[in-house]
Amino acid sequence: MATYTINENTARLSHEMRSWNDYDKGSATREYESQVAQAAAILEQVKAKCFTEEQKERAEYLFDRYAKTLAEATNKENEIGTRCPSVMICGAGNFPVRKKEKQIKAFEANRENWRKAEHYLDQLKRAHTLAVKDSDPEVLDFLRAKLAGLEAGHELMISANAYYRKHKTLDGFEGIPEKTLAWITKPGVYMAGGRNGDGSPLAFHGKPFPTYELTSSKATIKRVQARIAKIEAAKAAAPVEDERDGYTYKEDQESMRVQLIFPGKPDDETRDVLKHNGFHWSPRNGAWQRQLNDAGKYAAHRVMEFLDGNE
Repeated sequence: MATYTINENTARLSHEMRSWNDYDKGSATREYESQVAQAAAILEQVKAKCFTEEQKERAEYLFDRYAKTLAEATNKENEIGTRCPSVMICGAGNFPVRKKEKQIKAFEANRENWRKAEHYLDQLKRAHTLAVKDSDPEVLDFLRAKLAGLEAGHELMISANAYYRKHKTLDGFEGIPEKTLAWITKPGVYMAGGRNGDGSPLAFHGKPFPTYELTSSKATIKRVQARIAKIEAAKAAAPVEDERDGYTYKEDQESMRVQLIFPGKPDDETRDVLKHNGFHWSPRNGAWQRQLNDAGKYAAHRVMEFLDGNE
């Protein structure tokens, strides 16, 4: 299970800034790991329902993004908590009001990280129902992460083969996943005897990773690279604009705004969702918009899930 580090020292200091009770050592980490464990259980359920390997890969990517973003939000929340004590701790006399106001604003800004973590978790829960489309706002992040993993795996295979060729053993070589190593060295997979030795894949092929695996790996890398290049070229060539049922999603590069455009005035519930996700009405542009950055795209995706009836 992939987890990230929670700063326990900051968690303790933050707790001491607002409570007279002793900090329960390790409690911040335990709470974080409990949430990640619940997400890991969801991941396994979703993977069992996926129709394609790419859906499974995206589910794993979303799980990792959730675990990382949740850790970032938790650590940031605790760090902000150390900036100013509560009035209960320091007393009303000479209370640093301005510092407390700045702290509250920082807490409000960090809500975006919590929302982003929830966004990844929501996406994970539905990963088996969605194809990985080139038009998805996060498809490039996913493909780049996938490419990095493929390239690292390819280099590992090359290094393992070179090590075995030199030493005639894998003893001392690190990095091969436990399950993969168990398969490579499993006796009796192939007919034993003669030059095949114990019948393990390692003995049969004379190397940890046969040539066809390297060829297949390289071909997969090239396909992902080509897909990334194609999507990047398309995004650079024209502004992003996606016509949906009842609204339009647009990324305006000139004004650097992500926009949601409606044919008329949205209803009260829709306006509340827009405002809750940081969107403001622009009479000049005739659009609900916010800054065009990753946070803006994530927020737009949450609103689109509501508008499309996927919440």
